[in-house]
Amino acid sequence: MNNKQRGFTLIEIVVGIVVLAVALTIVTGVFLPQANKMTSPMYQIKATALGKSLMNQVLIRYYDENNLILGSFSPCATCTAVADFGTDGIENRNNPNGFNDVDDYHEYCTSDPKTTLTLFTNEYPGYGLNICVSNAADKFVTGSTANNVAKRIQVTIFMPNNEEITLTSFKGNY
Repeated sequence: MNNKQRGFTLIEIVVGIVVLAVALTIVTGVFLPQANKMTSPMYQIKATALGKSLMNQVLIRYYDENNLILGSFSPCATCTAVADFGTDGIENRNNPNGFNDVDDYHEYCTSDPKTTLTLFTNEYPGYGLNICVSNAADKFVTGSTANNVAKRIQVTIFMPNNEEITLTSFKGNY
């Protein structure tokens, strides 16, 4: 009879486990950083879509409070001063749907971006938002500082991966 045993020794099994652990450490070290980079385009697409939607929401408003008072889209000769940008009268910063002119959204320029977004939508956890409105007359009339030419709207979306996307548009006084 042949009493020769077959199988692996304990030393062979331990060496095999060590080799496998080293190989897995190398593989995960290579692929895990790539996984983080793969989420960035998804965040960027979602942030861009959100920013465009919010920009459209801002741009459909009147140029200035004085346009509303006049009851038309005619250009205002005396428009709101830059220092007075923000909500007017009965407008409430907690109800952006009640805003009637572009510079009302400047209310969200210095606020905490993580809480501001919840006023617009709860469908973007981890995202943040800033909307800044400024005078842009110098972009259309050289050297002008008048506040009745155009306003610059900047919508900045802060993504969960600590990147940000800024969209800029102009609203003319017409």
